Amino acid sequence: MSTSTASIPTTATSAPRFPVGALLLLSLAVFVTVTAESLPAGLLPEMVTGLQTDPLGVGLLISVWALTVIVTSIPLARLTARFDRRLVAAGALAGFALANMATALAPTYEVAVATRIAGGVAHGLFWAIVIVYATSLLAPSHLGRGLALVTAGGTVATLAGLPAGALIAQLLSWRWSFGVLAGVALALAAVIALRLPRRAPEAVLPRAERPAGADASLRPIVLFAAAALVFALGQFATFTYVRPLLEVSAGAPEAQVPLLLFGYGAAGLVGVVVAGPLADRWPRGSLVAVLASLAVAFGILSFAADTPLMYVALAAWGFTIGAYFPLQQSMLMRIATDRTRTLASAGVVVTFNVGIAAGPWLGDLVGGADRPTGATALSGGAVLVALALVIAALAAGTRRRA
Repeated sequence: MSTSTASIPTTATSAPRFPVGALLLLSLAVFVTVTAESLPAGLLPEMVTGLQTDPLGVGLLISVWALTVIVTSIPLARLTARFDRRLVAAGALAGFALANMATALAPTYEVAVATRIAGGVAHGLFWAIVIVYATSLLAPSHLGRGLALVTAGGTVATLAGLPAGALIAQLLSWRWSFGVLAGVALALAAVIALRLPRRAPEAVLPRAERPAGADASLRPIVLFAAAALVFALGQFATFTYVRPLLEVSAGAPEAQVPLLLFGYGAAGLVGVVVAGPLADRWPRGSLVAVLASLAVAFGILSFAADTPLMYVALAAWGFTIGAYFPLQQSMLMRIATDRTRTLASAGVVVTFNVGIAAGPWLGDLVGGADRPTGATALSGGAVLVALALVIAALAAGTRRRA
């Protein structure tokens, strides 16, 4: 039986106004962190030369970041649970800034690896706390729109973050790309610490006062985390090979591919915008519908990629990817209790990164660049599994409140 009487913090209900300024700051912080995570991919030739390594070595700078997030997010979330969430978020951003500045100044490849590990630690902690902190600023009726605004920073990062970093590298140096990110992150950390509202840490009961049974929200949280893993696996099993999918399977001219990818990204941004109101009005049905639609899109890409339906499927893929994360996060925050909210957020960060790591490998096993429709078929199956897990999580969450 849960010890919490409400899923959304009571601090938010006393201030029903929509805190757009605070949420925009958090969204910008999300933009910066997501950009930094994959920035080496956009700076590949410059970093190969500057660090005297090879393309695989630069790729490992991304992998070591993701692995660090997987290993450290949950322990750090637990260690910082007793502290003001605003200060934890600001501190994580400050650490993130220092790590990226160290990357910018790294004299050797080995030092760059160490700085990326440090950046992954800060990134994992920030992502474990940012959704929880944003939730504490929102009234229940604004939860979906608020979290959609915060997570939009990640979508914009995929559209504009890497190109901006690459442009800075071309004009100045790859080191300036990391340095600019570090400066922006440090400024955001200061503003968040000084200007955003304080939010109390999680209520941690003395051991003698803790209920004997497990928190009833743990079951749906575990199911949501498992769904996030399978969802990410499906997404990256295909997205890693999206270019051969469009050129080989769909037969799109090479010159058309950038436009198709831009359309995919733009549809994702629309998905984020639409997801906010949907999450506030029809959170459960919208989440289920998004996953079902994505499964259909992957089915079309598997069996009709060389038909005009491909364009519809590509747009639907982008839209549903953009809509999924805010819908899932808002539903997770509604189901989790005060005691489990940070654990829930950190757990999803971890499992999502596991899916990111496993997806490209599994996609390659079933066809990869040579037969990308094999990857889309795998992705469709993975999304159906994620859909089943989400339905089970929603059912478990309903029973918890009954």
